[in-house]
Amino acid sequence: MNISMKSSCHRLWLGIGLGVLAILVAIFLLPNASGKAAKERKSAQEAQVGLDRQLRELSEYQTMMDRIQAGRQRIADLEEHMPKGNIGDLQYSLRKTLFKLANESGLRLPSIKYGTPNKDGAKNTGIESIDVEFTVVGVYNNLKTFMLALEGSDQPFGASSVKLDESTEGGRLTVVLRAFRQASDIRSISAEEAS
Repeated sequence: MNISMKSSCHRLWLGIGLGVLAILVAIFLLPNASGKAAKERKSAQEAQVGLDRQLRELSEYQTMMDRIQAGRQRIADLEEHMPKGNIGDLQYSLRKTLFKLANESGLRLPSIKYGTPNKDGAKNTGIESIDVEFTVVGVYNNLKTFMLALEGSDQPFGASSVKLDESTEGGRLTVVLRAFRQASDIRSISAEEAS
């Protein structure tokens, strides 16, 4: 019985030692492991937030790049379809379009004035511009229809100013456009400079 008592005592001390070891492990190692897990979760969340931000920025850059590409394409299309004749041809084309749209809109077009051609040769653009001022008279809804049709026309221009006044016939719309064309003499000068 003494031997079994000794072995029981050894087992008891071994059990107590293992229990103390388990308590020490629970006190020191488990908080450390849970702290590491919490840090890893926090790092993963921060990484996900960073990834989401970078994906948003990448999407914004892609959208910006698409806009730039579309703008370049519009400029290339505009240059390709820009009139290449002399300034008289451009004036005739604009006059014809303005009278056609005014007639279709039920308006009267009493005047068209052309400015002097402006060559931007120093900027090597190869583009010549001319200011065109005209007045159309009629009912407001017709003036609106006219302007929408003018904007939809294939004429190479940009509106510089638009002024609406009252008149005895309804409204008087005074518009200044800047029309553009490719100046052949500027292109040849640029080609000579390049060679």
